Amino acid sequence: MEEQQFTPEAENCVQKDAVKNARIPRDVKLKLQRHLNKLGYSQQVLLEASTHQNRNYSNAVLQYVATTIGRSEEMVKNCDSVSLNNITQWLELMKSSQLSELCEFEAAAAVNYIIQNETKPSPEELSGIDLNEAYKFVENALMGQPQKTMSDATKAFLSKEIELLIEMANTDESDDVARSMGQRLYDHKSLDYMEQRQKCSLDPLFLDENLT
Repeated sequence: MEEQQFTPEAENCVQKDAVKNARIPRDVKLKLQRHLNKLGYSQQVLLEASTHQNRNYSNAVLQYVATTIGRSEEMVKNCDSVSLNNITQWLELMKSSQLSELCEFEAAAAVNYIIQNETKPSPEELSGIDLNEAYKFVENALMGQPQKTMSDATKAFLSKEIELLIEMANTDESDDVARSMGQRLYDHKSLDYMEQRQKCSLDPLFLDENLT
């Protein structure tokens, strides 16, 4: 009898069936959402959210999150947005260039210096906005770390600032700049991060010089 070959296609089918058959109670999904909102994303957070009524749904939760992330990435790639398409292209470039291994996080260190050393108004002076929390949000984002809980006033402040940045980016002029940056990256021959390690976190797209 001929032995059945286990091909990558068959493996994908098995994985899809496993995800499809991994039933997660609604309460577990809600618990997972609350944990992610409160504690940020990490494997430990996922595992902590996987227990419900003395049952362990960790495998199902990990499969569910992995599938959801993959689906979200595909939705972004298929989204008709110049900015999102360019961001996706840049992220793929950074991943292929192993930037995370070379980056020394200078920008995050600068933000941390502000948190630790700069004098800032107290939350009472800013209607509850905690600038240390706001700067910590930026630092965590630059480091790729899970976000911590913030006060409602600080969250509203950051949301407004991000909305303003989005408005500034969603213009014809910004789209032209994004296309130009993307074209420059597409035309270049190589980005030598080993030769210029400071570029990894300060200028990963080599925008301050002519690409060759």
